[in-house]
Amino acid sequence: MAIIKLFPLSSVVLPEGKMNLRIFEPRYKRMISECCRAGEGFGVCLISEPTLSSPRKISRVGTLSKTIDFEQLSDGFLGVTIVGTRRFRVKRVWREFDGLRCAEVEYLNNWDSQALSKTDTFISDQLQRVYQRFPEIRSLYSDCFFDDATWVSQRWLELLPLEQEQFEHLTSQADCHEAVRFLCQAIEAR
Repeated sequence: MAIIKLFPLSSVVLPEGKMNLRIFEPRYKRMISECCRAGEGFGVCLISEPTLSSPRKISRVGTLSKTIDFEQLSDGFLGVTIVGTRRFRVKRVWREFDGLRCAEVEYLNNWDSQALSKTDTFISDQLQRVYQRFPEIRSLYSDCFFDDATWVSQRWLELLPLEQEQFEHLTSQADCHEAVRFLCQAIEAR
């Protein structure tokens, strides 16, 4: 078990994924500062939308992320680029004095790299089209692995607006097979 700081977001990053963040809340500025100083990562978890019957909840599965670049933006926000390193399962969560969440987590094995089958290459083709249409996303990656089922499925899971339950189900699997099946159905239906 490990103890990490958490950054709940409405979007996610998975292992080998990259994301740009704009940070303005003091608790998250403190988190970035402390994690960088200690050479530690922080956890990114999906946060649910609140409903009338329940408040926002964080996902039980997340990704340990590390800061790879940062800058002070002209609007006073802190611009941070992160990369996902490893998956974890949340065991227990608590809040610090300023509301920053911390968690005790159990690390999960990352999905092994595997070739994308010929019948599933269309999900890779569609991802390449998304990257062409949104070059700001593509620019995060010096290398793309469009022939790797794990890499392709994780990039799709970062992009798609998934319900928390679906996200947890797919990302808690031991490999990418369930995610690829889901993506083939979801993308084929479009």
